[in-house]
Amino acid sequence: MKNNIKLRYCVILNFILFFIILTVILLCKNEDNSYITYGPNDKLYVLSIKIDTVQKYILLQLFLLFTEFSRVFINEIASPILGFNIYNPDKKVITEFTKDELQILANLMWLINGLTSGLFVMITISQADIAILRVIYSEITTVFTIRMLLNEKEFVSKHTFIDENETNSIELQPLNK
Repeated sequence: MKNNIKLRYCVILNFILFFIILTVILLCKNEDNSYITYGPNDKLYVLSIKIDTVQKYILLQLFLLFTEFSRVFINEIASPILGFNIYNPDKKVITEFTKDELQILANLMWLINGLTSGLFVMITISQADIAILRVIYSEITTVFTIRMLLNEKEFVSKHTFIDENETNSIELQPLNK
C-alpha cells in the first residue's frame, strides 16, 4: 500500500478514535463536575485568576490565541532545525552551528518548551472549552506554518524510473512550486 493511502487511513482512524473518546466522555460525565462546562463562570479559575465575566473570558481567549500562535510558529521552525541537526544519523557534518552552540540552543529550547508546557497543562485542565479552543488555535496556526514550509519545496507528479540498461527514464514534472 502506498504511503499516501496509508496516511489517509490513519487520519480516518484517528478521527474515529477521537469520536469514540468524545462519545464516552459525554455519555459518562458527571453532571456535578464543573470541568465539562464552557464560558465564564464563578467556578472557573485559570492560574488562580477568576474568570467570571465575559470580558475576562475574551481576554483569556485572546491571550491563548496569541501564545498558541507564537508557540506553534516557533516550534514548527525550530524543532526540525534542531532535530535534523542533532538526531539525523546520516548527517555527520554540521556547518551552521558549533557543537556547544547547538547543545545550548537545543537544551534552552526544550527547557523553555517544558516549562511552558507545564503552565499550559494547568491552564488546559481548568475547563474543557479552554482545552478545546487552545487545540483549535494551535491547529489553525499549523495550517499556515505547514503551508509556509511546503511552499519551500517542489512537488513532482511522476517518479523517475530507470530500466536495467539505463537507456530509458521518465523525467520528473513539477506539480507546483
